[in-house]
Amino acid sequence: METLLDVFPPSRMKGSTVAVIFDAYSSAWQILFLFLRRAIESGYFTVISNYSVPLRSLLHRCASVGLDAEKALNSSKMAIIDVFGSRYSPLRTEIENVFYLDRVEPETINPKVDMIYCGPLRDKLKSGKAIRMIYTLDGASLMLGEEQTLKLLNQTIAHKSIRFPESTLLLPLNADMVSRRFVAWVSNVSDYVLLAKSWIMEDHVKELLYFLKAPYADFEPVVYSLKVSSGREKIMLKKLSAPELGALAEEKR
Repeated sequence: METLLDVFPPSRMKGSTVAVIFDAYSSAWQILFLFLRRAIESGYFTVISNYSVPLRSLLHRCASVGLDAEKALNSSKMAIIDVFGSRYSPLRTEIENVFYLDRVEPETINPKVDMIYCGPLRDKLKSGKAIRMIYTLDGASLMLGEEQTLKLLNQTIAHKSIRFPESTLLLPLNADMVSRRFVAWVSNVSDYVLLAKSWIMEDHVKELLYFLKAPYADFEPVVYSLKVSSGREKIMLKKLSAPELGALAEEKR
Protein backbone atom coordinates (compact mmCIF):
# COMPACT_ATOMS: atom_id res chain seq x y z
CA MET A 1 0.00 0.00 0.00
CA GLU A 2 1.02 3.62 -0.52
CA THR A 3 0.40 6.66 1.63
CA LEU A 4 -2.21 9.17 0.53
CA LEU A 5 0.38 11.93 0.30
CA ASP A 6 2.63 9.84 -1.94
CA VAL A 7 -0.25 9.18 -4.32
CA PHE A 8 -1.65 12.73 -4.16
CA PRO A 9 1.10 15.22 -3.25
CA PRO A 10 -0.49 18.69 -2.84
CA SER A 11 2.25 20.25 -5.00
CA ARG A 12 0.88 18.29 -7.98
CA MET A 13 -2.42 20.15 -7.64
CA LYS A 14 -0.97 23.65 -7.43
CA GLY A 15 -3.26 26.33 -8.84
CA SER A 16 -6.24 23.95 -9.04
CA THR A 17 -9.65 23.52 -7.42
CA VAL A 18 -9.79 20.15 -5.65
CA ALA A 19 -13.06 18.55 -4.47
CA VAL A 20 -13.07 15.67 -1.99
CA ILE A 21 -16.60 14.23 -1.78
CA PHE A 22 -17.47 11.68 0.89
CA ASP A 23 -20.42 10.16 2.75
CA ALA A 24 -21.53 10.38 6.36
CA TYR A 25 -19.39 7.50 7.68
CA SER A 26 -16.29 7.91 5.53
CA SER A 27 -12.82 8.61 6.89
CA ALA A 28 -12.03 10.71 3.82
CA TRP A 29 -12.71 13.99 5.64
CA GLN A 30 -9.14 13.57 6.91
CA ILE A 31 -7.71 13.82 3.37
CA LEU A 32 -7.96 17.60 3.26
CA PHE A 33 -6.32 18.00 6.66
CA LEU A 34 -3.46 15.77 5.53
CA PHE A 35 -3.08 18.00 2.45
CA LEU A 36 -2.89 21.03 4.75
CA ARG A 37 -0.29 19.38 7.01
CA ARG A 38 1.95 18.46 4.07
CA ALA A 39 1.54 21.93 2.56
CA ILE A 40 2.55 23.69 5.78
CA GLU A 41 5.55 21.37 6.14
CA SER A 42 6.52 22.32 2.57
CA GLY A 43 6.39 26.05 3.26
CA TYR A 44 2.88 26.80 2.01
CA PHE A 45 0.59 29.32 3.68
CA THR A 46 -2.88 27.90 4.39
CA VAL A 47 -6.26 29.52 5.02
CA ILE A 48 -9.35 27.70 6.31
CA SER A 49 -12.76 29.34 5.97
CA ASN A 50 -14.69 27.48 8.67
CA TYR A 51 -18.46 27.08 8.17
CA SER A 52 -19.04 23.79 9.96
CA VAL A 53 -17.76 23.42 13.53
CA PRO A 54 -16.69 25.39 16.62
CA LEU A 55 -13.10 26.60 16.43
CA ARG A 56 -11.83 24.17 19.08
CA SER A 57 -13.36 21.25 17.18
CA LEU A 58 -11.60 22.41 14.01
CA LEU A 59 -8.27 22.55 15.86
CA HIS A 60 -8.87 19.01 17.17
CA ARG A 61 -9.52 17.74 13.63
CA CYS A 62 -6.22 19.24 12.54
CA ALA A 63 -4.50 17.52 15.48
CA SER A 64 -6.01 14.14 14.49
CA VAL A 65 -3.68 14.05 11.45
CA GLY A 66 -0.63 15.44 13.26
CA LEU A 67 -1.15 19.11 12.38
CA ASP A 68 -0.56 21.48 15.31
CA ALA A 69 -2.88 24.22 14.11
CA GLU A 70 -2.31 26.58 17.06
CA LYS A 71 1.44 26.47 16.46
CA ALA A 72 0.87 27.11 12.74
CA LEU A 73 -1.43 30.04 13.54
CA ASN A 74 1.00 31.60 16.01
CA SER A 75 3.88 31.28 13.53
CA SER A 76 1.78 32.83 10.71
CA LYS A 77 1.81 29.67 8.58
CA MET A 78 -1.98 29.39 8.77
CA ALA A 79 -5.03 31.61 9.12
CA ILE A 80 -8.64 30.72 9.96
CA ILE A 81 -11.67 32.78 9.00
CA ASP A 82 -14.20 31.55 11.55
CA VAL A 83 -17.54 32.09 9.83
CA PHE A 84 -19.20 29.46 12.07
CA GLY A 85 -18.15 31.29 15.23
CA SER A 86 -19.06 34.64 13.70
CA ARG A 87 -22.59 33.40 12.98
CA TYR A 88 -23.41 31.32 16.04
CA SER A 89 -21.31 32.54 18.98
CA PRO A 90 -21.12 36.00 20.60
CA LEU A 91 -17.75 35.03 22.11
CA ARG A 92 -14.44 35.41 20.27
CA THR A 93 -11.42 33.18 20.89
CA GLU A 94 -8.30 35.35 20.99
CA ILE A 95 -5.85 33.36 18.88
CA GLU A 96 -3.43 35.00 16.47
CA ASN A 97 -4.46 34.82 12.79
CA VAL A 98 -8.06 33.81 13.58
CA PHE A 99 -10.44 36.27 11.94
CA TYR A 100 -14.14 36.92 12.49
CA LEU A 101 -16.84 38.69 10.49
CA ASP A 102 -19.07 41.33 12.09
CA ARG A 103 -22.19 39.80 10.48
CA VAL A 104 -22.78 36.77 8.27
CA GLU A 105 -25.11 37.53 5.37
CA PRO A 106 -25.05 35.92 1.90
CA GLU A 107 -24.99 39.30 0.16
CA THR A 108 -21.89 40.58 1.94
CA ILE A 109 -19.93 37.52 3.05
CA ASN A 110 -17.63 37.28 0.01
CA PRO A 111 -16.64 40.98 0.07
CA LYS A 112 -15.88 40.67 3.79
CA VAL A 113 -13.74 37.57 3.26
CA ASP A 114 -12.02 39.32 0.33
CA MET A 115 -11.12 42.22 2.64
CA ILE A 116 -9.23 39.73 4.83
CA TYR A 117 -7.59 38.06 1.82
CA CYS A 118 -6.56 41.38 0.31
CA GLY A 119 -5.65 42.98 3.62
CA PRO A 120 -3.68 41.12 6.31
CA LEU A 121 -3.26 37.94 4.22
CA ARG A 122 -2.51 39.49 0.82
CA ASP A 123 1.27 39.08 0.70
CA LYS A 124 1.24 35.48 1.87
CA LEU A 125 -1.52 34.48 -0.57
CA LYS A 126 0.27 36.09 -3.52
CA SER A 127 3.47 34.17 -2.80
CA GLY A 128 2.46 31.31 -5.12
CA LYS A 129 2.67 28.82 -2.25
CA ALA A 130 -0.82 29.08 -0.79
CA ILE A 131 -3.70 26.68 -0.11
CA ARG A 132 -7.24 27.69 0.83
CA MET A 133 -9.95 25.39 2.16
CA ILE A 134 -13.69 25.97 2.55
CA TYR A 135 -14.58 23.75 5.49
CA THR A 136 -17.08 22.50 4.49
CA LEU A 137 -19.29 23.16 1.48
CA ASP A 138 -22.17 21.30 3.11
CA GLY A 139 -21.68 23.48 6.21
CA ALA A 140 -21.87 26.59 4.05
CA SER A 141 -25.02 25.30 2.33
CA LEU A 142 -26.69 24.62 5.69
CA MET A 143 -25.85 28.14 6.83
CA LEU A 144 -26.59 30.05 3.62
CA GLY A 145 -28.71 27.74 1.44
CA GLU A 146 -27.62 25.64 -1.53
CA GLU A 147 -28.41 28.15 -4.28
CA GLN A 148 -26.63 30.98 -2.50
CA THR A 149 -23.64 28.78 -1.67
CA LEU A 150 -23.21 27.78 -5.32
CA LYS A 151 -23.33 31.42 -6.40
CA LEU A 152 -20.75 32.36 -3.78
CA LEU A 153 -18.57 29.41 -4.79
CA ASN A 154 -18.64 30.52 -8.43
CA GLN A 155 -17.59 34.02 -7.34
CA THR A 156 -14.81 32.59 -5.17
CA ILE A 157 -13.39 30.44 -7.98
CA ALA A 158 -13.58 33.30 -10.50
CA HIS A 159 -11.91 35.66 -8.04
CA LYS A 160 -9.17 33.11 -7.24
CA SER A 161 -8.35 32.56 -10.92
CA ILE A 162 -7.54 36.25 -11.33
CA ARG A 163 -6.17 37.44 -8.00
CA PHE A 164 -4.51 34.28 -6.65
CA PRO A 165 -4.01 32.07 -9.74
CA GLU A 166 -1.25 29.94 -8.17
CA SER A 167 -3.18 29.13 -5.00
CA THR A 168 -4.99 25.80 -4.53
CA LEU A 169 -8.63 25.72 -3.40
CA LEU A 170 -9.78 22.64 -1.42
CA LEU A 171 -13.48 21.79 -1.28
CA PRO A 172 -14.55 19.07 1.19
CA LEU A 173 -18.18 18.00 0.76
CA ASN A 174 -20.34 15.51 2.65
CA ALA A 175 -22.65 14.36 -0.15
CA ASP A 176 -25.22 12.99 2.32
CA MET A 177 -25.95 16.54 3.47
CA VAL A 178 -26.81 18.14 0.12
CA SER A 179 -28.74 17.48 -3.09
CA ARG A 180 -27.35 15.53 -6.07
CA ARG A 181 -27.54 18.74 -8.10
CA PHE A 182 -25.25 20.47 -5.59
CA VAL A 183 -22.73 17.59 -5.77
CA ALA A 184 -22.86 17.62 -9.57
CA TRP A 185 -22.17 21.35 -9.71
CA VAL A 186 -19.20 21.11 -7.33
CA SER A 187 -17.78 18.25 -9.42
CA ASN A 188 -18.23 20.31 -12.58
CA VAL A 189 -16.33 23.38 -11.33
CA SER A 190 -13.47 21.38 -9.78
CA ASP A 191 -10.26 20.46 -11.60
CA TYR A 192 -9.66 17.37 -9.45
CA VAL A 193 -12.42 15.19 -7.99
CA LEU A 194 -11.89 12.49 -5.36
CA LEU A 195 -14.99 10.53 -4.30
CA ALA A 196 -14.96 8.31 -1.19
CA LYS A 197 -17.61 5.70 -0.43
CA SER A 198 -17.94 3.62 2.74
CA TRP A 199 -19.87 0.49 3.70
CA ILE A 200 -20.50 -0.64 7.28
CA MET A 201 -19.91 -4.38 7.31
CA GLU A 202 -20.59 -6.80 10.18
CA ASP A 203 -17.03 -6.79 11.46
CA HIS A 204 -15.29 -3.95 9.61
CA VAL A 205 -15.69 -0.81 7.54
CA LYS A 206 -14.97 -0.98 3.81
CA GLU A 207 -13.91 2.23 2.04
CA LEU A 208 -13.06 2.98 -1.56
CA LEU A 209 -11.57 6.16 -3.00
CA TYR A 210 -12.37 6.96 -6.63
CA PHE A 211 -10.05 9.35 -8.47
CA LEU A 212 -12.55 10.62 -11.04
CA LYS A 213 -11.20 13.79 -12.60
CA ALA A 214 -7.88 15.53 -13.29
CA PRO A 215 -6.82 18.24 -15.76
CA TYR A 216 -4.39 16.32 -17.95
CA ALA A 217 -4.85 14.58 -21.28
CA ASP A 218 -3.72 11.07 -20.35
CA PHE A 219 -5.82 10.85 -17.18
CA GLU A 220 -7.70 7.61 -16.51
CA PRO A 221 -10.05 7.14 -13.53
CA VAL A 222 -8.59 4.95 -10.77
CA VAL A 223 -10.07 3.18 -7.75
CA TYR A 224 -8.22 2.63 -4.46
CA SER A 225 -9.07 0.78 -1.29
CA LEU A 226 -8.69 3.18 1.66
CA LYS A 227 -7.48 2.21 5.11
CA VAL A 228 -6.90 4.41 8.13
CA SER A 229 -3.74 3.69 10.11
CA SER A 230 -2.76 4.84 13.59
CA GLY A 231 0.57 6.30 12.45
CA ARG A 232 1.53 9.68 11.09
CA GLU A 233 0.76 8.65 7.49
CA LYS A 234 -2.87 8.08 8.59
CA ILE A 235 -4.46 7.11 5.25
CA MET A 236 -3.10 4.26 3.14
CA LEU A 237 -4.22 3.49 -0.41
CA LYS A 238 -4.03 0.40 -2.60
CA LYS A 239 -4.79 0.65 -6.31
CA LEU A 240 -7.40 -1.93 -7.28
CA SER A 241 -7.55 -4.01 -10.45
CA ALA A 242 -10.74 -5.15 -12.21
CA PRO A 243 -10.83 -8.62 -10.54
CA GLU A 244 -10.43 -7.04 -7.10
CA LEU A 245 -13.28 -4.62 -7.82
CA GLY A 246 -15.47 -7.57 -8.79
CA ALA A 247 -14.67 -9.34 -5.52
CA LEU A 248 -15.52 -6.21 -3.56
CA ALA A 249 -18.85 -5.92 -5.32
CA GLU A 250 -19.69 -9.51 -4.33
CA GLU A 251 -18.66 -8.83 -0.73
CA LYS A 252 -21.01 -5.84 -0.47
CA ARG A 253 -24.06 -7.80 -1.59
